[in-house]
Amino acid sequence: MSKNETGWASIPAGKLATAQSKLWNELGNRGGEIIVRIDDDQDFRKHIAGFMLRGGIDGSVQHKLARARMGQNFFGVEEYATLYGVNFSKKQLREVSGFPWGKDILDAPCPFNKGKTVRETHFAYLGVDKLNGSPLTIMKFQELHPESGQPKFRNYAPDSWYHQQVFATDKTMKLRWYLLLKNIVPNSTLTSWNDQKAMLPAEYEIPTAVEETAKDLFVQRKTGIYPNLKVYARVDDTSSNGHRVNVGDCYHGSVGVYFWGDYGDDSVGLGASRLPGR
Repeated sequence: MSKNETGWASIPAGKLATAQSKLWNELGNRGGEIIVRIDDDQDFRKHIAGFMLRGGIDGSVQHKLARARMGQNFFGVEEYATLYGVNFSKKQLREVSGFPWGKDILDAPCPFNKGKTVRETHFAYLGVDKLNGSPLTIMKFQELHPESGQPKFRNYAPDSWYHQQVFATDKTMKLRWYLLLKNIVPNSTLTSWNDQKAMLPAEYEIPTAVEETAKDLFVQRKTGIYPNLKVYARVDDTSSNGHRVNVGDCYHGSVGVYFWGDYGDDSVGLGASRLPGR
């Protein structure tokens, strides 16, 4: 890759020299050791480069422990910084420095999928209400994920039926951690809304449309595979005509957003989100 392709050519030589000198000063008498390791150790080099590309943002110790346990089923401050260019304030990082679910919960049997643990069947992600000052709504997610890339949506404004619906234009996540079931609650299709709600244990709630949408997008970004390929997850939002909103049906290689009545259907299951600390 040439200097022009990497953007280095646009940086004045004097600026590069000054930055290098400042870095050398910060490294002190260990500078030589660090430079040799950057040259010889690919993992170390990638780690340093990633930290710089994230703008110096790194997860807390609790985040790192959760990430190690969840593996690919985790989307935190580092992913936001790298993939979306988010600049978290120190106050925001303090507010989300903890992780609400410990090893005892993550390694416990999944209440929905026999023989699996919570960490195998759930996806943990940090929810944010604003992305560098802009409310992170479903419509904002559409701007971030155009039709030409992956992950993406089934339909885009102005063709999407929901592009002027409040649940898509106004509602955001909260600034907190979420732990969502990756796929619908088993055996929740062909079931009415009221009966579906009764299927959830006390430590779970039904996610909103933007929370379920974020999960689908983040799962695809981390694993390359969409959840809920041929079913929708019914969520805790309604359209302006009173119909329950559904998110998923991703077998087209895109996230679908639809609506349905409160009665059952073989393509409409239920989404599930674990309550913080429960």
